[in-house]
Amino acid sequence: MNKDKLRYAILKEIDSNNLPLTENDFGVSEDDFDAALGFLSRENYLSGVFWADDRAHLHKIGPSLTEKGETYLRENSVLAKTYKGIKEVREWFKL
Repeated sequence: MNKDKLRYAILKEIDSNNLPLTENDFGVSEDDFDAALGFLSRENYLSGVFWADDRAHLHKIGPSLTEKGETYLRENSVLAKTYKGIKEVREWFKL
């Protein structure tokens, strides 16, 4: 699993307001999804993530990008050029 791609995809989908999101949307394990959300929250890329039962939940209302998260999306133009959206994310992870 490419952690950078997963983190980018999560931020991009939240920025596009494509919520709610789960690990199933990305075709990754719960552990990988939770680790990515934990990192994004801990490092202040995201705010408003709801935590319950030791898991992050991305509901329709709540999660949003911080200024740091918005900067991350802008500065990762290489990923931006290849990311086509949630429908093709599983194939994108393989690249």
